Amino acid sequence: MTAAISVGFGQREALSSALGGPCSKRAGMAAVTYEVKAQVRPAPGRAACARSALPAPHSAAGCAEADAGCPTVLGLQARCLAAVEGDADRSRFIVGTLNLRASNELHIVEFSEDTNELAAVAIYATPHEVWHLAACPTPSHASKLLIVLNDGGASHYASLTVVPVLDVDDAGGHSRGAGTRAALPETVQLMPSAGSVAAHGLMRTALWNPAEDVTAAVTIQSGAMCRWPLDRGDAHPSPSASCTADGAFGTPLSGTAPQSIESACWDPHHAHTLALGSASGAISTIDLRTAKRAHGLAGAHKGSVRVLSFNPNRPYVLLSASDDRTMRFWDLRKAGAVGDTSPSPSAPAASSSEVCLLTMADAHMHWTCSAQFNRFHDQLILTAGTDSTVKLWRAASISSVPPTSEPLDGDEADADRESERDGLIKKFTEHEESVYSLVWSAADAWLFASLSLDGKLCTHYVPAAEKYRILL
Repeated sequence: MTAAISVGFGQREALSSALGGPCSKRAGMAAVTYEVKAQVRPAPGRAACARSALPAPHSAAGCAEADAGCPTVLGLQARCLAAVEGDADRSRFIVGTLNLRASNELHIVEFSEDTNELAAVAIYATPHEVWHLAACPTPSHASKLLIVLNDGGASHYASLTVVPVLDVDDAGGHSRGAGTRAALPETVQLMPSAGSVAAHGLMRTALWNPAEDVTAAVTIQSGAMCRWPLDRGDAHPSPSASCTADGAFGTPLSGTAPQSIESACWDPHHAHTLALGSASGAISTIDLRTAKRAHGLAGAHKGSVRVLSFNPNRPYVLLSASDDRTMRFWDLRKAGAVGDTSPSPSAPAASSSEVCLLTMADAHMHWTCSAQFNRFHDQLILTAGTDSTVKLWRAASISSVPPTSEPLDGDEADADRESERDGLIKKFTEHEESVYSLVWSAADAWLFASLSLDGKLCTHYVPAAEKYRILL
């Protein structure tokens, strides 16, 4: 079962919570699409797609294919999507817009499992373009967000803000409604110094500590990682620790490009461990207690490592995706200084074949921009890329619940082995632009959302056959 919702962000008219007729999750249904655009008269025989306070519903008849979204032309670009991680009762998502000349906004949307509808809960004005979003994973602090903003000048900075409507105890009392916009309060600003920007580049990413506290955050620039204290009551704190790209990956050889951090992921099992991916194809883990490298995989990929993701249920297993079009899974317990010219004495060398648990080729035809394990069923993995596709993968052989080893005979055995084979489950092609972000719902194990650069937000369910294969 598939539902696709196309949202034109950045406009001042109200969104409606009624997006279409009732849809049954037990039957196939056409994509549901709405947009917020200037009032347009629909052509004869076609559904209306108007920018108005109450957009007309889009029925199955208005879509060319059952699994494809209706074609739309959207207002503002958007590339940042986050699930409300601390809310395990509601499937809520956050979208930030990216527009250089118009005002930018943060949209809080909620998916209804009962009606199969996506509704805007609140819309907030942001002072600048949104380049990254991170929702706090702790339920008691679910209303806190880290947002990386482009201030329009020579610097990016991270803002910690509190959005009451995201509070898990909020039953609608703080909902602003889709037609009301207020500026987001910036309670803490993580602002790199001018010298840091000159030496290490613009801020790209901000990450929460996945442990049960909100005392620290990490920001990533191309040339450095910085750890920031959040528990000192300072609105403009200074970094408490940092590690340069050279410190993370080693000093580059003479005549080669300088080291650059392209991706980062905080280990959910070890609060002091951060994984970093480089433009040269290396992967390292940093011990945040010392801000020094703990493990190194210098030959992990043949291209830039754009995505890293830790398995939420199996410690030490790390996913990486690269410009070499491969997706690989690593056992960091076996990682030392693979291919490093100056290995650490405490980290014995290991071959990449010993450390790499699984390789999947041709992940995407172009860059892979996002990848995530399913936190409930970690054999399910999502990826999205600049080839405009979203892909759902199975990696049962390296999951926390390995394939069954019960002996079977004949056709039943062949069918069982085929159903558990690692590889692609389904490719989703509703998007027409690069898909920069995707997330699993924090409340529904089978629901996920993806966002493309044109502002198209799509929600899907894991195919029923795969769901029942896992459950039965």
